Amino acid sequence: MAYTFITMKKDERVLTINLNRPPTNPLSSAFGQELFKAFSEASQMDDVTVVVITSAQEKAFIAGADIKEMAAMTLAESEAFSKLLQNANNTLEGMKKVVIAAINGHALGGGCELAMACDYRFMAAGKALIGLPEAGLGIVPGAGGTQRLPRLVGVAKAKDILLWGKVMGPDEALAIGLIDRVIEAEGFMDEVMKFAHKLASGAGKALGYIKVAVNEGIDLPMEQALAVERRYGLENLQTHDAKEGLTAFGEKRKPNFLSR
Repeated sequence: MAYTFITMKKDERVLTINLNRPPTNPLSSAFGQELFKAFSEASQMDDVTVVVITSAQEKAFIAGADIKEMAAMTLAESEAFSKLLQNANNTLEGMKKVVIAAINGHALGGGCELAMACDYRFMAAGKALIGLPEAGLGIVPGAGGTQRLPRLVGVAKAKDILLWGKVMGPDEALAIGLIDRVIEAEGFMDEVMKFAHKLASGAGKALGYIKVAVNEGIDLPMEQALAVERRYGLENLQTHDAKEGLTAFGEKRKPNFLSR
């Protein structure tokens, strides 16, 4: 489908989703709808193993919500907006593809929340900030921030960030586990894409099943979580890549994974 604020480009098994709502990619209802549709479209692409989300804006990944639009919303509209963004982020978390947030600018509020729904968060070195400043505006994060942040950095640290509305630079974010890697700004996307293509060259179906097994099982009692693992493991055994990997091991050769 056609998008106003998003472009998508596929290179081999890597899909790049580029966000472009000047000047800072503020999250509006229309932009949120496009995010949900684009993520849903990406989740159905059988020939894609890795999804990279980045920004076309020089200074911002997503610098937060469209505050003017939010301020004019009714209570019902605010609920619908929150649910829309939550559903978009849930789609990232639930798709059987590895999702990388390539954070090349400020990731504040909803931008941080979107990044936390990804499997990897790589951030460019420099002055960009990441965090959840909502408390300073007298509001509560509405796109998953209060739930995903404690799962990433621990409850005590998450409460401190949320209650004070803290934002931080790349090095501090890396130190607390909010992001996974800091990359020099020069050559940032080249390094991200190098990582993405290397990962995508593996057994794509297995990667997807591993991801959803972890995400679905992590909050379940152990017996139920192990049942999730068995279910996805058995489904994966029916794929080409699983059969190829086992056969190649027996024949002492490099497997030819096709991500199917």
